[in-house]
Amino acid sequence: MSKKDFEDLLMKHDEQSEEKKINWQSQKNEWLEFINQFYLSLENWLAPFEKKGTVSYSYNDLILTEKYIGTYNVRTMTVDFAGQQLTLEPIGTLLIGSKGRIDMEGVKGRVQFVLADKNSKGIKRSITISTDGEKEKKEQSYQKPEWVWKIVLKESRNISFVEFNEKNFFDALMEVVNG
Repeated sequence: MSKKDFEDLLMKHDEQSEEKKINWQSQKNEWLEFINQFYLSLENWLAPFEKKGTVSYSYNDLILTEKYIGTYNVRTMTVDFAGQQLTLEPIGTLLIGSKGRIDMEGVKGRVQFVLADKNSKGIKRSITISTDGEKEKKEQSYQKPEWVWKIVLKESRNISFVEFNEKNFFDALMEVVNG
């Protein structure tokens, strides 16, 4: 590599570094807003039962620490009903394959809720095939994801997502209290 090639490499790296600067405060604020939206959905779905006095819920503070974002406060939600208790706890936003995760845990198990692209059906696996030392490249156009909450389904070796809606939430709730 010549000196000129080396200088070009350094300039290219500097340009890419400028493009890739991430506003971590903005990322954290967006994540906290997604958590609030998640809890608001649950409050709306639980409201009829809360009015009857058969369900109650409360929030507690939790401190999370993530690389780049730092230490910050989130809320966990505890739901009490029929002698059962559920805990919903944000796990973080800097995760592979999603923009964030909240776990719901009951006596019989755990269900995960993830922020995934609206069009995502689950975790994808990709395989690269090399022939004669050359990798095939597939050009894909990039579209900015539209982040929505999804419920993770784990079946055997496959992980898929279903829509986060009232029906699916109560199905997930029953899974962690009944097993």
